[in-house]
Amino acid sequence: MSAITRVLGKWAAAGVLACAALTAAAADDVVTRSICVYDPVGASGPVMEQFKDYVIFAREHGVALDLRAYTSEDVVAADFKTGRCDAAGLTGIRMKQFVPFAGSLDMVGGLQTYDQLHTAIRVMASEKAAPLMRTGDYEIAGVVPGGKVYLFSREKRFLDSLQAAAGKKVAVIGYDKQARVVANVAGASPVPATIASFGPLFNNHSVDMAYAPAIAYKPLELYKGLGENGGVADFVLGMLSLQMVVHRDRFPADFAPASRRWAVDNAWDRVIARIRQSDEEIPERYWVRIDGERETKYRSMLGEIRQRLWDEGWYDHRMQKLLKKVRCSTDPSVAECSQDSEGGAVR
Repeated sequence: MSAITRVLGKWAAAGVLACAALTAAAADDVVTRSICVYDPVGASGPVMEQFKDYVIFAREHGVALDLRAYTSEDVVAADFKTGRCDAAGLTGIRMKQFVPFAGSLDMVGGLQTYDQLHTAIRVMASEKAAPLMRTGDYEIAGVVPGGKVYLFSREKRFLDSLQAAAGKKVAVIGYDKQARVVANVAGASPVPATIASFGPLFNNHSVDMAYAPAIAYKPLELYKGLGENGGVADFVLGMLSLQMVVHRDRFPADFAPASRRWAVDNAWDRVIARIRQSDEEIPERYWVRIDGERETKYRSMLGEIRQRLWDEGWYDHRMQKLLKKVRCSTDPSVAECSQDSEGGAVR
């Protein structure tokens, strides 16, 4: 063997050892963390499906995710709070107990269009908003759309006016104070429910009405409750968001900010396409158009409710101001933009 061959052989061996060392170091840098996700369908559901690309992103940022599907949002929230889950995927309003700013995104009548929601989520993913996305050990690591929330009714005539809704039984999620207030102001009778029970309550006509995004229409078989005479008001009660929260001390320091940016830059298009498809899956015969004077009255009612909850401090005031700015940036001519409600006029 020549001297040159021996030298090249040593270099090759050294290269192999170096690559092996780097691979081992890279493996050591990856931590395994559990994420408990609420999906009413379970492990094969649409929410879990959306996490496939996210798992790849997390791995590239030093985290190997152990996905765990739950069909009860109550259990997800409880297991996250007690530390059994390193991260959790929950609906936005459920996040109020962890990060009030982010959890207030889903406020009643806060946003009306998906473009408005996209704007709000981009702000939430910005570096400037980062301090607001943390509360103690909790930090929001991503926000994606869950869809417009509509009012489903077993009788179309119940949607004709606020007077027609008076006295009707409406399923209200127990922890969602804003929904109870809406029901009370409208003169309806709130019936306590959970995310798991409101569908069956509506489908067997134990309640007259229920509110839900279109993504719930097929999985929860809400068409059974609608039957032949039911209707869905095309008035947007609010926007549902799906959010991920982490225990900050269990993840790399830069993980949550990078994850928020990934959600708004990479996940939005795919998720919103599925949301829009769900909106279109509700048959045309069910839609009840809410426009003109009825729409004005409904918007006025929701504005009064938001102000009441502002006064009670139920919403995070910073989020409430942000959403008013977003609404007014879309249509500055709306009366509320020049009023002192919800933190003042928008200049």
